[in-house]
Amino acid sequence: MKTIQVEIERSHDRCDHYHVEIEEGMTVLDVMEHIYTHHDPTLAYRYSCRTGLCATCNVMINGKPGLSCTVLATPGKNGVLSLAPFPRGETVKDLVKDM
Repeated sequence: MKTIQVEIERSHDRCDHYHVEIEEGMTVLDVMEHIYTHHDPTLAYRYSCRTGLCATCNVMINGKPGLSCTVLATPGKNGVLSLAPFPRGETVKDLVKDM
């Protein structure tokens, strides 16, 4: 296993950082679930189908939009896996948008 640093934009003025041990093949959604289970049970995120069909888990991943259930957990150019809410719509909490 290797450890990556994860940065989550939880509001416009708050970013939280975590160190997460990842295994090969882990998705961004797997990383968010690990953070929720082992580091911070207040993290809010949304998912449904886990197959990339519903787009419920759409977030910004390393500055680009992506489905957290299909994108592999890899650091961006700065060596950090950066997550932020999708820019459109109202953010309800953390990575959850008003649908």
